[in-house]
Amino acid sequence: MHRVALVKYSKPLESLRKAVALCDGFSTLASTDKVFIKPNLVVWLEGVNFPKFGVLTTARMIEDMVVLLKEQGVGDITLVEGAVEYEKGGESLLVQAARGMNLNKLTNKYGVKFLDVHRSPFQKMEVDGLKFSVNQEALSADFFIDLPVLKTHTQSRLSLGVKNLKGLLNIASRKHCHNASHEQGLDYHLARLPGLVWPSLTVIDGIFSLERGPMYTGQAHRSDMIVASTDVIAADQVASAVLGFDPSEVPHLAMAAALRGRPSDLSDIELRGGIDPKGALAPHEWEFAHDQSAGMPLFMAKAGIKGIAYPEPDDSLCTYCAHFINFIIMGILAAENRSRPFDEIEILYGKKQKPSGLAKHTLLAGQCQVKANADSPLIEHCVKIKGCPPSLADFVTAYQELGIQLPEGFAQWMEKSPETLHMRRYLKDSSFDQDLFKLTD
Repeated sequence: MHRVALVKYSKPLESLRKAVALCDGFSTLASTDKVFIKPNLVVWLEGVNFPKFGVLTTARMIEDMVVLLKEQGVGDITLVEGAVEYEKGGESLLVQAARGMNLNKLTNKYGVKFLDVHRSPFQKMEVDGLKFSVNQEALSADFFIDLPVLKTHTQSRLSLGVKNLKGLLNIASRKHCHNASHEQGLDYHLARLPGLVWPSLTVIDGIFSLERGPMYTGQAHRSDMIVASTDVIAADQVASAVLGFDPSEVPHLAMAAALRGRPSDLSDIELRGGIDPKGALAPHEWEFAHDQSAGMPLFMAKAGIKGIAYPEPDDSLCTYCAHFINFIIMGILAAENRSRPFDEIEILYGKKQKPSGLAKHTLLAGQCQVKANADSPLIEHCVKIKGCPPSLADFVTAYQELGIQLPEGFAQWMEKSPETLHMRRYLKDSSFDQDLFKLTD
């Protein structure tokens, strides 16, 4: 049986202490261990008050974990993360997040070190014939703590303990997880990640949960849940039930369990904490509804958009293009001529989508689409946005060629939209406490 604690978050430090104790989370920890903590700090927008609820691991949970480790006499603690940087060079996103969340307090008070995955060496590893490059320093940990957030994900259904390990890979390995294969796609690769790094302890921060994540464009909820286990698969299985999913229907979790000869349900789990995961929260959605007759997402159809074919997303879209797709969508919704039908435009993205042969204009968004379909005889008029990631300048040029009239100052508006558009949903609700994401001195 795999022991999992499910408890309510009600008090700083004490709630986490209870969860760790119930699952015997420190049973193999020694004070001399080199400990690594991997939170989920997936993004940071310098100078923008963007919604962090359910997107980032709370600063509160990170510090509480450090305090518990110090109580065990641990002296060597490293916080490791590999947030994707959309522009090369400059200051590390981990440095920016540490400053913005005042995580530098962890260094000043507790001696915690910081490790940016992208700025340290990688080690090549192989699992079931799949090749990965994993952060070499993280592999040297004596005790590895996986500290993700409780969220759903528009490609993998869930982003919990297993998927959080993807942040230890180099960029090339991450991109390879998002490939064009239907048999060995994202879920297939995610299921192998525990074979690279098996966490000593997984604690899922559910103070806030997120629907249709992993980014701030999703819908956050105040949930006050903590899931903890020394078994990452069991932790994710319980967390999936909390979010309203049968874990056997989450492909990468079912595969990860099957690889170890384990059931894909909760039948081999000893649950502690007195909370039934089923019904603990209202079910969380993971994908955006699609209007099949209109050939576009339901929210675009409801906005009255016509003349655009926008296929449903798939798991081949990597983080770089996933970030850029927000410009594609918002450019359509904000276009000055959006009240009139567009001129039969088809938009393709990711690695799997193919032209239909029915459009007057086909936009290939991103380098992978350009390589795959630029020479297709099914395309009447091909408009390309090259690059990995694609450039904003090429995006603006492409929309001009397609006759999509972007409003003046669109790029500057997009830069501030996480604050002006998304954050305002939470400002009047006191339960969305921003102080949980910034440590006090």
